[in-house]
Amino acid sequence: MNDKEFEQMIINCYRNKTIAILGYQDNGGQQRAQFLRNHGIDVVIGLRIGDENWETAKNDGFTVLPVWEAAQAAQVAQVW
Repeated sequence: MNDKEFEQMIINCYRNKTIAILGYQDNGGQQRAQFLRNHGIDVVIGLRIGDENWETAKNDGFTVLPVWEAAQAAQVAQVW
């Protein structure tokens, strides 16, 4: 399976689901959240209250919630 096929498989699995990305650093969570959103997947970001990336995620247009609330709001959670 090549990278494009793998990406398409992920998109198909996540379609019509809300995905919680727990963590929003530029070395993974931020890229994954943007990738999913760019492919029509509903994404929420879960961070600790006061996390230095909270405002960054909000400014990038994401709904940002405390970690446990984000996990409860989603069908799938990814930790970054």
